[in-house]
Amino acid sequence: MRKAYIVDYELYIPSTYVDYKQLALETGLPDWVVRDKLGINRKPIERTLSVSDMAKLVAKKLMSKYGNLKIDLVVYAGSDFKDKYVWDVAPDVIGHLGLSNAYGVDVSMQCVSSIVALDLLKPRLAIKDEDSYILLVSATKQSMIVNYKDKASTFMYDFSDGGAAAVLLSNVDGKYEILESSIITDGRFSNVVYQRLGERFINDYNQGYLLQVNRSEEFNKSFEEISLRNFLYVIKNALERSGLTINDVDYFAILHMKRSFHDRILRELGVSSDKSIYLENYGHMQAVDPFLSLWLAEQSGKVRKGSIIVLVAAGTGWTWGATVLQRIK
Repeated sequence: MRKAYIVDYELYIPSTYVDYKQLALETGLPDWVVRDKLGINRKPIERTLSVSDMAKLVAKKLMSKYGNLKIDLVVYAGSDFKDKYVWDVAPDVIGHLGLSNAYGVDVSMQCVSSIVALDLLKPRLAIKDEDSYILLVSATKQSMIVNYKDKASTFMYDFSDGGAAAVLLSNVDGKYEILESSIITDGRFSNVVYQRLGERFINDYNQGYLLQVNRSEEFNKSFEEISLRNFLYVIKNALERSGLTINDVDYFAILHMKRSFHDRILRELGVSSDKSIYLENYGHMQAVDPFLSLWLAEQSGKVRKGSIIVLVAAGTGWTWGATVLQRIK
């Protein structure tokens, strides 16, 4: 059995932003609520590139550093709000890069898709006898489908309009060793968030592109506690599977969420706030978040050779996931 590695990764973050004051005007919330409670100083917007454009751009940027490296598989693990419906991004990336002898697949689990993909791809790399390389790509523009006039959608006001990540995986060598993951789904909340497109709405001529939020009484009453419990479970379980404990972790790469909940997770874990970076200047880029947080940690010196990192995310549906990495170079 071979080990699985992250060789390298690249990000695309738009250079244009909206700030908390603009979001306050759009949503009708006081600006201090947007800034302090929702935890959004600003968030990127992208009005030129599509989801697949961003995916191809960042994939090409990453692969340009590795010459004629043979890619076996391209996996898109990003937003379901793509350029087109009933259509996959991975084959488009393969065509753009001119890859031969590779196949592509889209993996969908909303904002936790990149962690789900790492969990699925690690054993594939481990059982390969020959050298293998996989390209994992994520991208999102889901702020475009958030209804900012719907107070039930408040927890999605942080969705950013643009962001992409490309991650090169291998069973040969790399910058990070991929250790173990833990993922859990609570299907009771599978119909809380969705878009009114698909078979059930095909005859509904008033269907819209905005996300629908249907908060059940159970969701309103108990979801935050359920979510906290599941975040703590997947983090601790992934570490236990990796032969590690909370005390071994140098950095938690956590997706964006409201500020108080982010702080509460760290507090419940018994770790200091300096072991994570709050993404207040980026909003929520769905499956890109963990790699954005990891990149910020590298830039600030929080991650060095030997560091243990936990990637943490959750996606509507509802699924929570964590993956443990160790920096080896």
